[in-house]
Amino acid sequence: MDVAKKQLNTIKVIHTRLTETIKRHKNDLANNYNQEIERLKKEQESLKAQIEVELTKLQKGKIQIGTDIESGVKSSVVDVGKDHISIEKTVSKENTEVKKEFSKTEKKQKKNNPAPAKSTITTPVDFGRLDLRVGKILSASKHPNADALYVETIDVGEDKPRNVVSGLVKFVPLESMSDRMVVVLCNLKPSKIRSILSEAMVMCASSPENVEILEPPSGSVPGDIVTVNGYSRSPDKVLKVFEEIAVDLKTDEKSQATYKGIPWTVSDKGVVVAASLKNVQIK
Repeated sequence: MDVAKKQLNTIKVIHTRLTETIKRHKNDLANNYNQEIERLKKEQESLKAQIEVELTKLQKGKIQIGTDIESGVKSSVVDVGKDHISIEKTVSKENTEVKKEFSKTEKKQKKNNPAPAKSTITTPVDFGRLDLRVGKILSASKHPNADALYVETIDVGEDKPRNVVSGLVKFVPLESMSDRMVVVLCNLKPSKIRSILSEAMVMCASSPENVEILEPPSGSVPGDIVTVNGYSRSPDKVLKVFEEIAVDLKTDEKSQATYKGIPWTVSDKGVVVAASLKNVQIK
């Protein structure tokens, strides 16, 4: 009985070692499958070449090759090819499994590290969005297609003066339009008014009964910037929010142009004013 038990234990140990050896060979095969395939391919080509050489020698020596021998040789070549195909299938399967695992890991990483959220920072809708500048009306004339409109040419400090259409005929005589300083909103979208292109807007204090053109401080020149203390100037290229900002554009008790009660100013020169209108909208 003791002998039998010892033999059984010996068999178990051998079996365990054999199993570990097989596992190790499988892992080696999976880890080095590219090298193994190349080695087998080269070995197969070498065997084929050797067989061809021997067949050539036999033919030259006019030695008759029996059917069994020839069949055996061909069978050996086929067996080598089959082994190569079997190895390739095994490696392909292992490669597929590796790809699956990689894909799972990649998905987990994306889930744990989501893409950064898009910025939600927006520019405040306030006076800083307006491109207000001092301008000088170089010339003015009646609109050819509208009795209530003037067409002005205004210098705003650029290479060329701008063409502006204004509805001021009822409130400002034509002779008072030319050669005067004004405040101009320069970043409205240019548009045609009764077939004439208008590229800006002359700013005015307005009540139901009267309209007055705003007056820049003495010493202002075309192109001077109009600002309001406390609001950083960052004008839109094309202003689309004027109506929202215009609600807070008014004259105060001193006829000063203001935004939320703070005067419009031209740096080092003074405050923008209306001639007489107080506590009215500016537009």
